[in-house]
Amino acid sequence: MNEQSADSSRERPFVFIASLRRTGSTVLSEALTELPYSFIFREPRLDMNWFNLKPSDAAQLKELGIDLVAFARKHRLAAFFSRRLGVGETYMVKAFKEDLLPKLRTCVQQVGIKEIRLGNWRRYHAHFPHMRILLTGRDPRDIYISLYFRATSGQGSWSGPYTPERVAEHLNDEFARQLEMYGAGTCMKVRYEELAADPDAVLQKAICFTDNPIPSVGPIGGFTGTAPGRSNEYELHGKHITSRRVFRWKTEQDRGLVMEAQRVFESMPEYCDFWGYGR
Repeated sequence: MNEQSADSSRERPFVFIASLRRTGSTVLSEALTELPYSFIFREPRLDMNWFNLKPSDAAQLKELGIDLVAFARKHRLAAFFSRRLGVGETYMVKAFKEDLLPKLRTCVQQVGIKEIRLGNWRRYHAHFPHMRILLTGRDPRDIYISLYFRATSGQGSWSGPYTPERVAEHLNDEFARQLEMYGAGTCMKVRYEELAADPDAVLQKAICFTDNPIPSVGPIGGFTGTAPGRSNEYELHGKHITSRRVFRWKTEQDRGLVMEAQRVFESMPEYCDFWGYGR
């Protein structure tokens, strides 16, 4: 066995990108994905005992002989009954690990998942205790403004009134889960601002941290270029990671919106200390 084949045969760490909304998790997952070297699933919601099957994922992996549709069909009913009965909370994570992952690893060297809802992260950790965790963060003022335009345009998954208090509560809750991971797992922090300012340096650190075998950064912009309601983001960033939305709160013309964003910031002191955000 030559050096290259020996390297490709060793098992790479499972990757978990644990993100708050609007913190660059999509471009990070894209940058760390390039078949047949690596593949990061975007928000499959396995921890909710479900499998959020994305057609683009199914199409890409089908070319390698992996049938995600068949996997979903095989396990969703059992997962549904386990939810209804209140048993087997990690059924779908276990099915992913024991049924799908062995097939994936015959043709993909590294596999991972990114989620923006982190309440059940321990269900992943229970099955992947040595996973490499990438935490993502962003100035909460920019998160608030970015989410505001998504919510008010009818895009995204925000439900109910959009207020600084509700957003801060949501972000603080998800951040508490990040803190749990930071204390329990092997983690690397990725700040949106640093990723946008020097993507090559940050991504190389992430590639090294996760032991990702990709020969170069994966293709960026595939999701925003095809997803309904994300065309404006694609027009802004294209196939690159840019700094065009860094410190958006400093240039936003709606001063009332900026004041609301500042209220979110002031409601998240522990988050700001952890991520290094000051006034």
